[in-house]
Amino acid sequence: MSENPASAVMPEARGARLRRLAAYGVGDYGLNIYWNMLSLFLVFWYTTIVGLEPRVAGAIYFIGMVWDAISDPIVANLAERVRTEKGTYRPFILYGSGALGVLFVLLFWAPPFSGAALLATLVIAAILFRTGYTLVAIPYAALSARLTFDSVERTELAGVRMFFAFGGLLTVSLLVPPLLRALSGGADYVASAFMVVAGFGALVATGALLLCYVLTSEKPLPEGTQLFVLSSAQVRRVLLGNSALMILLSVIFLQSSGTASLMVSLLFFLETQEGLASQETVLTCFAIATMAGVPIWTLVIRRIGKKRCWFLASGMIAAAGATMLALGPLPVVGVPLPILAYGLCLGSFAVMLWSFVPDTVEYGQVTTGVRAEGISFGAVMVAQKLAGASMGLVVGFVLSKVGFNPELTEQTARTGRGLLSFLAIAPGALFLLSALAVRSLPLDRKRHADMVSALSGNRRSEERSS
Repeated sequence: MSENPASAVMPEARGARLRRLAAYGVGDYGLNIYWNMLSLFLVFWYTTIVGLEPRVAGAIYFIGMVWDAISDPIVANLAERVRTEKGTYRPFILYGSGALGVLFVLLFWAPPFSGAALLATLVIAAILFRTGYTLVAIPYAALSARLTFDSVERTELAGVRMFFAFGGLLTVSLLVPPLLRALSGGADYVASAFMVVAGFGALVATGALLLCYVLTSEKPLPEGTQLFVLSSAQVRRVLLGNSALMILLSVIFLQSSGTASLMVSLLFFLETQEGLASQETVLTCFAIATMAGVPIWTLVIRRIGKKRCWFLASGMIAAAGATMLALGPLPVVGVPLPILAYGLCLGSFAVMLWSFVPDTVEYGQVTTGVRAEGISFGAVMVAQKLAGASMGLVVGFVLSKVGFNPELTEQTARTGRGLLSFLAIAPGALFLLSALAVRSLPLDRKRHADMVSALSGNRRSEERSS
């Protein structure tokens, strides 16, 4: 009996697809070691270790994020023009990951200065790290548009990527607080402990990024696709001509603001609430809830679509916030239930976001005639960074307004109530606004498939006529 060729090929094809998904996802595990340690601990480190006022700490966080946003489109516009034997985007991961690790450690160095010299050093360290992060993160994000051109697989790619990304959150939540305490001698945190933990994190993150480089490969663009070096005026025309991307950027700004309002203030919230478990216990449960939600939400997205899922998850976050505002943290074994609900829902937005973004590349190619991968992903990262920067300022202002004092071992009841109210209201309100914006997004699964088919048909027609 002869062997069926299709049955022999399919297992290998499935295996290759799974390897591609996992290989790409592990890179975001590394990037999220950095991202989540900054989101959870950087403003906390500025205030409690360096001794800055909350508003000053928020301002430095803001400056670093704004610089990150400024550098994003520059790197994005240049990255997609690179042509090497290693690919277009992968070389940035190979050559940038080690330097990024060094800059991360420098970010948690406590300079032996005071006054203007101290502030200038901290700002320079923040700018250097954010530059290194951009040089790796933008090409990594754009790489997804070269791994597959199928919208369904892109949803799977985003789901696996986010599972690894929230694995980075889990690693930071589970290991960083106990490591800091152990290296601080069990007392209050000390500056040197942060630098050592940052070194451990940099080693893990660098290894993950290099593994992503080794195990991924870029698919060539369809024959006939041309990429051009665009002037700033052309970049503006390409962006403004891509209505799907422009709407998505507003959605992303609101969604990222909601996420940042939670992440930047969470550690301060835990510091000011009575009857809660330790920081690492709450953060670990939050991270586990987020990770557990990713595969569930990926299946929900495939069943009901991205837009309906966005409405559902936004409503659930708003409901969790309203519950906390009315009834308090509702701790079970010391873990606040609304915080777990936040974590469970967050995974959905990450999956939807990073499956929407590459689809806007083809949308823009159809509407403007230009395939702008790097520019599109760069614009998304700008929206995210500006949202995070704004929330850094807002949280710093809120901390000052509610009377948070890093020199006190126990904060006042007024401070606790103020932070609870902020954490209960801000994320839900921002996510609901993002849900209103996502309604007008001119993308769905069928429309994207039609666009890809049309692009392929145009290329075949050009080939026949040439």
